[in-house]
Amino acid sequence: MASSALAVVVTHPEAIFPAKLIVQITPGEEHLAVFEAERVLAETGLYYVSGGQLARLVPTAGSMQCEVVNSQTLYVVMSEMIEWQRPNSKGEWVTCNPPHHLLNTLIYTQDRKYLQTLMGIAHQPYFDANEQLVTTPGFNSTTGIYASFGANEYAISAPTEEDAQLSLMALKAELAEFEFEKAEDLSAALCAMLTAAIRPGLPLAPAFNFNAASSGSGKSFLAGLVVLFATPLHPYVTSYPTTATEAIKVILAMLLEKPPVILFDDMQTDWKPFGAINKALTSHTTTERLLGKSGTATARTNSLFLGTGNNTGPIKDMRRRVVTARLAAKSSLRTFERNPQKQISKHRSVYVGFALTIIQAFLLHGKRDDTLTSIGSYEDWSRFCREPLIWLGEPDPALSLINQVKDNTDDEALAVLLKLWRDLYHDESMTVRELLSEAPRKPKLQEIIDEILGVERGASPPHLLGQYLKRHRGVRVNGLRIEDGYSSERKAWRVLTDYE
Repeated sequence: MASSALAVVVTHPEAIFPAKLIVQITPGEEHLAVFEAERVLAETGLYYVSGGQLARLVPTAGSMQCEVVNSQTLYVVMSEMIEWQRPNSKGEWVTCNPPHHLLNTLIYTQDRKYLQTLMGIAHQPYFDANEQLVTTPGFNSTTGIYASFGANEYAISAPTEEDAQLSLMALKAELAEFEFEKAEDLSAALCAMLTAAIRPGLPLAPAFNFNAASSGSGKSFLAGLVVLFATPLHPYVTSYPTTATEAIKVILAMLLEKPPVILFDDMQTDWKPFGAINKALTSHTTTERLLGKSGTATARTNSLFLGTGNNTGPIKDMRRRVVTARLAAKSSLRTFERNPQKQISKHRSVYVGFALTIIQAFLLHGKRDDTLTSIGSYEDWSRFCREPLIWLGEPDPALSLINQVKDNTDDEALAVLLKLWRDLYHDESMTVRELLSEAPRKPKLQEIIDEILGVERGASPPHLLGQYLKRHRGVRVNGLRIEDGYSSERKAWRVLTDYE
């Protein structure tokens, strides 16, 4: 066959490779081979685009997980699915290995013809942008969500308010042996269940923090219950990042694989306001640089974030992004007469159905309460997960978040910084770099700067401190304020009293 033949010829060689297609490559028109390989992947219903990269769904324990496809995996897949051919020196078509440069193009190209973008994975019905419950399994091209559940697992039509009350009683029964400090803490745990059930379809949702004064209160056990409302699979369990750089690497890598839940278990630190986590909780997407590569990737943020720890909580900007449910401390390890985790796991579709019934009944019969405190970015979450519980007579599950926002701890940190600065340097003008160069010799100054910026000791980036000072210019705390200083070279600052 002459080399001037069509760039791509697809046939079914039944005699030799009954399950393979033949793709013939002509130099100069190899893009056609890439499109053909993309079509083959798309027709499996398992391959998609996630964050600009090639991803696939992997059957796991009766459900689906998402993973980013690397070049080695794609090489094996393309060898199994396609017989690749190219012309030899005589113009004859001969079998060859999948060309690596074509595989890399297939992984990273921005020009897709067949593969669709995967926005998330739902392990139960979810609500779309029109407040309609999507109950059909498989990929939904409108929402971009792949629904992985049995077609007959859920039957939710038009629930009444009574149905919602009965469903709420069933959920509360599984939490009966947990001892919450306040009624709103129980409500927050119920809200976490509702949020977990519909998180893939929610544009944004706060994180949930389960804490207590000491170990043995059942924090991790409670988190495990909530996880079951999001997925029958294990969550991504990881440590809370210790630096902003680590947060970027960890959060992006996990979000690209569409986990239903990211669990920071047994946290040894507070919820620090690292940029990557801030964005994951208040932006629909997050874009960061890929680890070890020059490019960037954009990931959807529709995963549920949970955390557990002893006396851990959100600080600074995280206060408006995290709902806290606090358990009462016990002097000895808590034991459970019945096993709610086993019960919910065994009858998962029933309990998830209870959560969906509560939400659906509110959408059909409930009324918006205009007197409720608005919560910034989380209007949709409030409508689907917060207001249904209030409608059924529960305390506001977002009360902890509201109180956290009102907390003045940030003013306290600013007060410490201003007093130290004034005591050390009076009204002297200083640039950010000068202040940071002085800090290592002034331990208390270094400590408060690191605390304010949420970084490791001595790792404060000048631009972050500069932004902080700019945001707080003119703010009066205990008779002191930060104002513009004098410098012929760089932006300078100084601390003044109310009398200056």
